Amino acid sequence: MRPFRFTLESVLTLRSREEETARQSYAEALAFQARTNEALDQAMNDLDALQSELSEKRQATSKRDDQIMFIQAIRQQRSFCDAMTQRLARAVQLVEVRMKLWLDARRKTQVLQKLKDKRSQTHDAEMRRLEEREIEDMISARWVATRVSALR
Repeated sequence: MRPFRFTLESVLTLRSREEETARQSYAEALAFQARTNEALDQAMNDLDALQSELSEKRQATSKRDDQIMFIQAIRQQRSFCDAMTQRLARAVQLVEVRMKLWLDARRKTQVLQKLKDKRSQTHDAEMRRLEEREIEDMISARWVATRVSALR
């Protein structure tokens, strides 16, 4: 019985590698998005802390210069939060693009894997049919041999 050989095995291997690379790229994009989201959350928390501290300074007696410094710090923190928001939007877009690439690579791999499975099943069915034919031939040959020996 001849072994099953898939003629597109090298293509399947290549597509599997491409799928794995795309999956890793997608995972990296997700990690980048999570880190960016955490940084934005931290920046927003820092902004809230600065704003609450400024409101406490305004209620208490404080120097005008101290309040101006807090206002400048708040402006800087807001601009940082805006930059982080834009960065998060780019990270979300990157995740979407990488996910599409991964799903496309996965689909291509699955198509080849299904083709391989189908051809393997066809091969197995053909091998079973050939084995059954050989067994039938052996049975027929044995029956003919017993008939010939009985006639002698």
